[in-house]
Amino acid sequence: MFDRIRSFLAVMEEGSVNKAARRLGIAQPTLSRHIQSLEQETGGALFERGTKGMAATDLGFFVRDRLKPLLNEYDMATADIRAFADGRHLQLRIGYIGLAAARFLNPALAELRKTHPNIKLLLFDQTPSDQLKALRDGHLDVALIGQEAAALGDDFYQRRAAKLGVCAVLPDNHPLSRKSSAPMSSLKGEKFIGVSEEAVPGRNQWMINLCAKAGFKTDFIAHTKDVSETFTLVASEGAVTLLPDYIESHSLPGTCYVRISDKWAHWSFYVLRQRGKGSPAARDLVNRISKS
Repeated sequence: MFDRIRSFLAVMEEGSVNKAARRLGIAQPTLSRHIQSLEQETGGALFERGTKGMAATDLGFFVRDRLKPLLNEYDMATADIRAFADGRHLQLRIGYIGLAAARFLNPALAELRKTHPNIKLLLFDQTPSDQLKALRDGHLDVALIGQEAAALGDDFYQRRAAKLGVCAVLPDNHPLSRKSSAPMSSLKGEKFIGVSEEAVPGRNQWMINLCAKAGFKTDFIAHTKDVSETFTLVASEGAVTLLPDYIESHSLPGTCYVRISDKWAHWSFYVLRQRGKGSPAARDLVNRISKS
C-alpha cells in the first residue's frame, strides 16, 4: 500500500513516470502498475496523461491530501522502529526504590548522559512488587530492587549491584540507641514490624532468616505497606525493623539507626532488565549501576 502511495506522490511531484521511476530507483513498469492499482482501489483516474506529462486530476489532489499524511506517519514510525532495533531508541524507562536512588541510580544516570546525551529518561519510584509487574508487562526497561530479586530465578537478566550492611531501626529512646552498632542477637525479644508481602515480596523472610541465624524467632506485630508507615509504628509501638544501610540517609523523628555488626548480615541490591530485549542504553545503565 505505501509503495503505491509513494509512487503516486513521486509522479505527482515530477509530472513524469520516467522521472519518478528514476527518483525512486524502481523500474518504470513497476511504477505504472503501482499507479494503476491505486486508481483501481480509489475508483477513478488520478492523472490526466498528455503530451506535457502527467497532471493530477481533482481526485488525484484529494487522494494526495488524504494519503500523504499517512505516508509521513508511516515513515516516522518506521524510522522509530529501525532506531529501536539499532539501539538508538531515545527512551529508557526505569523503576527504582526511592531511598536508594541517590546512592545508586543518580550517579549512574549522570554517567549515562555522557554516552547517551539525547536519551529521554522516564523514572518511576515504585515498590519492588510494582517494578516486577511493570517489567513483566514490558512497561519498564530497567528495575532496581533489593533482596527480593534473589527468588526470581531466570525470569530476568539480573546483576547484583551491591552487598550492603544492615541497620536496625529503633525508637530513639531504645536502650541500644546510644550505640553505633550491635549484633543481631541484641534484638532477641523485640517486637518486629514487617512489610506487606504484596508490596515487598520476600522482605519478611529475609528478616526471619537473619533472626534465625542469630538464634531467635522473629515476632511480627504488624505489616506495613510503605517505609513511612513502618517508621511510624517503630516510634509509636516501641518496635524494631531491619533495613539496608542506605536508609541512614533518611531520618524521621522518634527513630534512630544502629548498624548490625555481624559480618554475615547483609542485604543485596539488584538491577534487572528483560532478557534479550535490552537496548544498548539499558545494558549500559545496568553495567554502570552494578559497578557503583
